[in-house]
Amino acid sequence: MTDEPTADLHLHTTFSDGTETPERVLEMARQAGVSAVAITDHDTVDGMARSSAAAAACGIELLPGIEMSSCSRQGVEVHVLGFLFDATHPTLTQHVAEQKARRIARIHETVKRLQRVGVTIQAEEVLQVAGEGTVGRPHVARVLLKHGYVSSVSEAFSRYIGTNHPGFVPGSTLSPAHIIGVIRAAGGIPVLAHPIYLKCDPLIEELAQEGLLGLEVYHACHPPETVRHYEQIADRLKLLKTGGSDFHGDIKEGQPIGSVKLPYALVEALKQWKTTSVP
Repeated sequence: MTDEPTADLHLHTTFSDGTETPERVLEMARQAGVSAVAITDHDTVDGMARSSAAAAACGIELLPGIEMSSCSRQGVEVHVLGFLFDATHPTLTQHVAEQKARRIARIHETVKRLQRVGVTIQAEEVLQVAGEGTVGRPHVARVLLKHGYVSSVSEAFSRYIGTNHPGFVPGSTLSPAHIIGVIRAAGGIPVLAHPIYLKCDPLIEELAQEGLLGLEVYHACHPPETVRHYEQIADRLKLLKTGGSDFHGDIKEGQPIGSVKLPYALVEALKQWKTTSVP
């Protein structure tokens, strides 16, 4: 008897703040015995072509994915995953282009603020570390680590670039409703990422009323009792359920690929929504 197919729908590569290439991520997924994955790099779909080729070579199903950042009305940072969208849709392509420019500007401002407190790093080096990917604070953290200002990536956030620290620059001011609208305009399924970070259950219902279609119930940071809690919320609000390891490589949060394995039935539920929804 063969094992039932499984999925990991939250993975990051070097096209955002992951440390592994798309090819390596797909090979690691194959080794972990995962049947289907979504590469959900932050605010970009630039790695999709390479991910698609690598998935085909590994015999793994690849779902179009992305993770978008926004700010809620309560001032809490909200991340929204998107699945099964048209990556060439003009609304989506315009959005990711705008976010790329915003992220670059944020890095320049972050470096200026750090320089004011004696941290003499350069924005150009941070952008070089980011390479082909969307740049973010984890890349600043790597540069701080390289130059000896901190002894770990986590210390970079707790001393310099986390909220209320000298180098912190607020992120996107777009509302979650706007992000949801971008994903749905491209024919995709917007899913609230890692709700445990929000600690604000009323916001989930609020976003569902604004077009949110799914909830990341299964996440590397969700213990069993938390999973049960979000399963109940998803069922009550009739939201699709997704999840994944939130793999980033050797930095940041998340667990090894396949540490959170979804039953393939949840992938089928996403596809079913696509086939039955009204455009």
